[in-house]
Amino acid sequence: MKKRFATFALLLAVAAFSLTGCGIVTVVKTGEEAALTGETTVDVASEAGTTWDAVVEEITQNAAELSDLDTGSGTGAYAVKGTGTITAIDQESKNGSITLSIDGYTDKTVKIAIGPVYSGTSVRDAQTQKAYSDFTNQGEWSEYALGLNTIVDQQVVAPNNFDANSVGKTVTFTGACSAPTGDTIMVTPVALAVE
Repeated sequence: MKKRFATFALLLAVAAFSLTGCGIVTVVKTGEEAALTGETTVDVASEAGTTWDAVVEEITQNAAELSDLDTGSGTGAYAVKGTGTITAIDQESKNGSITLSIDGYTDKTVKIAIGPVYSGTSVRDAQTQKAYSDFTNQGEWSEYALGLNTIVDQQVVAPNNFDANSVGKTVTFTGACSAPTGDTIMVTPVALAVE
């Protein structure tokens, strides 16, 4: 009986030790992972900057007049353009916007995002320069959208210096919007001209 118990205890100890997952571990310094895995990280900000001109050109070429836009039951992103008069400006929210009145279009309230925070990924989703498969994971794909939105803020919106005095001015825009789900169409611009 004692031998049987000792054998059982020894087998149990060996099994427990083998199940701990102990093994040889390689310690890799931060930034040197690619040498071991062969995977490299993508500089997503650089990717957004590299593709920006092509993204603007593509969205501009594909843009439909907002007043003619028929999203139906669509769920994607749409390239749009139009001209309207600024009727309101919201700079209180971090998701700032200008509200436009567009002649002949009364279906929905039209807003142009002016940041500094841009919700959504409509610019990324309206272009074909880069696809999800060009990135390693969803995080990088999201960072690409953020990189494009950062360029929108710095190169498209900031030069216009929107403020309370902008109300009443005419804006010609090209941009992207997601299929509207409510009473508002929010356009993220890739080009703006204010008169």
